[in-house]
Amino acid sequence: MFKSGELTQMKFTMPLRMLITNTKVARNTKALVTVVSERVVRHPSAMYTVYTAVDFITKELTNAIEAPAADDISITRREEMIEELMEMNQGLLQCMGVSHASIENVLRVTAKYKLISKLTGAGGGGCVLTLLPTWSS
Repeated sequence: MFKSGELTQMKFTMPLRMLITNTKVARNTKALVTVVSERVVRHPSAMYTVYTAVDFITKELTNAIEAPAADDISITRREEMIEELMEMNQGLLQCMGVSHASIENVLRVTAKYKLISKLTGAGGGGCVLTLLPTWSS
């Protein structure tokens, strides 16, 4: 997990299978920072709320990943929670203006297979993570 310039390693108590899709769209970090900064200037309270929500989702996701799973049912429930948190996070990243048409296309394709995906990094292209739940084996 990366926050405030610090990288913290999460302790995985179960394997998570992820598909990484490279959209092959180069991102322009400077342009993305400008888009987000302009939204903060225009809507400071709303963007503060979005940032706060992203922080809460990150904490919940960390707890879900680090909690022990006793059986297949608890693993399935945890994967469902992770999927929901990923979906919420992606929505907030879209609110920030850092998604991209290529990312949205990957989201639509994976959704057809009932899979949840989200952009990685700063967005604007780049890669998408898709959780491959245990049941999809």
